[in-house]
Amino acid sequence: MKIKNIVLIVSLAILTFSCKKDKTTSPFDYAKQALIDDDSLVNYLDTHYYNATLDSIKKVDNGQTPFSANVQVETVVENDVTYKLYYIISEQGVGYQPTKYDKVLPNYRLEALDGEVYGSQENVFTVSSWYNLSSNPLISQDNGAIAGWIHGIPKFKAGINASMPNQPLVFENYGKGFLFIPSGLAYGVNGKFPIPPNAPLIFKIELLYAIEGDFDNDNVVSNDEDIDGDGDVTNDDTDEDGTPNYIDVDDDGDGVLTKDEDVNEDDNPMNDDTDGDGTPNYLDNDDDGDGILTIDEDANNDGNLLNDDSDGDNIPNYLDADS
Repeated sequence: MKIKNIVLIVSLAILTFSCKKDKTTSPFDYAKQALIDDDSLVNYLDTHYYNATLDSIKKVDNGQTPFSANVQVETVVENDVTYKLYYIISEQGVGYQPTKYDKVLPNYRLEALDGEVYGSQENVFTVSSWYNLSSNPLISQDNGAIAGWIHGIPKFKAGINASMPNQPLVFENYGKGFLFIPSGLAYGVNGKFPIPPNAPLIFKIELLYAIEGDFDNDNVVSNDEDIDGDGDVTNDDTDEDGTPNYIDVDDDGDGVLTKDEDVNEDDNPMNDDTDGDGTPNYLDNDDDGDGILTIDEDANNDGNLLNDDSDGDNIPNYLDADS
């Protein structure tokens, strides 16, 4: 009897294990979710409008002009999934128009399609109020941005700084409008508390100010690190070390930091070309054109090329063709 019970228990265990093994979880269908989100957003745009008097989004109930009458759309492809990003520019700014590699200071209000407000920022001027429009592991003091912002915020022009000395910051003539973002360009399948998974989002935006980003703090703004001019800074890697120039503090890998290749000390490494070969020093692995790689001109082998001056003429060897 005991043997029969043991056999029965073992059989059930094997059956249970087999069932668990056969049961697989289907991968999440991001393309399908993008279509679901788009249907939701299109319906929302057709049935809602902005009440400026109340500073509130309301349902159309008395012939008001819906968002859909003024909305623009951009097709965005992320991870091989096609999304539609909707936006409205209510007022265009007069200042700098950022790219997706810049830093922005916005006012915003974040809402769900059902009107729940998840968060906002208004006239808060601290370091944490700035957002990078591209994720970057080297910058920790600034906020990153969701893909919907990376593609959407550059539609707006920023305002101008009209602040007076020793007075509170004041910005004027800034861009205003809305971003209507599918979940795949927001917080996606995981969400981010209190935002639930797969939630399309509405942002009311005021782009107070924007500046060119310098993600690696090398005194070359990120937009200027697009060496091949294709509009994508992530594929420019002069020294081929696997780190794109815009997050590489030594772009040419010659042992001299990019910011230290500013020979004329005007805070712009882009106009320093010691050997006159048309390649600025920060992208030139032989700065003085003497046939010796800059990195090999460390005569005292201390890892610092700035203090090697073999002929005592006060010009470091790596900048001295006759050293």
